[in-house]
Amino acid sequence: MMFDTALAPGPGAVEGMRVLGMHTDQPALVIFFAPESLAITVPGGPATWPEFVRFLRQLRDGTEEMADFLEVHPR
Repeated sequence: MMFDTALAPGPGAVEGMRVLGMHTDQPALVIFFAPESLAITVPGGPATWPEFVRFLRQLRDGTEEMADFLEVHPR
């Protein structure tokens, strides 16, 4: 699934790993933008997890690269 979105974090924005669902115990990366939120959930079965882990590491690296850029180029 592909989608585009643009959200700007509000003053109460936080992120973290959470467990979703009362019965499924599904881990998710949840970003609370205050007031909107975005949840990135684990795909179907363990066979897809290595590719998903690769995606999460790319996401981590991309956020670190952006943070480094913003520290060097403040507004």
